[in-house]
Parts: sequence; C-alpha cells; structure tokens
Amino acid sequence: MDEGKGMDRGEKPFKKFETPKPVVVGDEVDVTIESVGGQGDGIAKVGGFVVFVKGAKKGERIRVKITDVKRTYAVGEKVGAAGPATSEGKDDEDEEEEEGEEETSEEEEEEEESEAE
Repeated sequence: MDEGKGMDRGEKPFKKFETPKPVVVGDEVDVTIESVGGQGDGIAKVGGFVVFVKGAKKGERIRVKITDVKRTYAVGEKVGAAGPATSEGKDDEDEEEEEGEEETSEEEEEEEESEAE
C-alpha cells in the first residue's frame, strides 16, 4: 500500500536548496574583522556570508585566502594586509549598517562551528 516511505499523505519529497556563496576555496578577499569568536577566531563577512579567520584581531583590515567553505560559513587564513580600498570597501560599509541585524546570526554560526569540531 505504501509505495514510498514518508510520502503516504501526498507529501512531496524534500529538496535541499543550496544558496550561492560569495566565496569559493582559493579566493583571496580583503575583509575587516568585525568581532572575535569564542575560540579566538576573527569574524568577518563577505557579502553577508560569515568568514572565520584564525589569529585575526577585531578591527584588522586584512587579505584572507579561503581554505574551506561550509553551508553557512567559510574559513580562511590571513595572507597579508588588505589592498587599497576599492569597490569591495563599499561593500564593507554596507555590511556594517546591517551588523546589528545579523549579530544573533554570528553567535549561532560560532556555536555551529564549535559543535562541528
């Protein structure tokens, strides 16, 4: 009688949707560290997407090489000082305006990262 598991009431199969991420492994991006996570990693954002940077301090403007991209965040390593401000600098200003709205999200991201390890 039940031909498909979990679909006996006319339910549609679950489809996992991946949102496009603004960074991929190997990208080098200039960021400003907005805060520091519970494990001491710097937290920056690229297009609203959280990037953790080991050893970075709040307020630093640095160039980061992306080493890993997860569903909700990326991990990068510091490769040097950020270059001169360009159009990317304007993005950072826009992100700062949204910072208050996404503060809770950052805390959730930190918790997810610490649970994953």
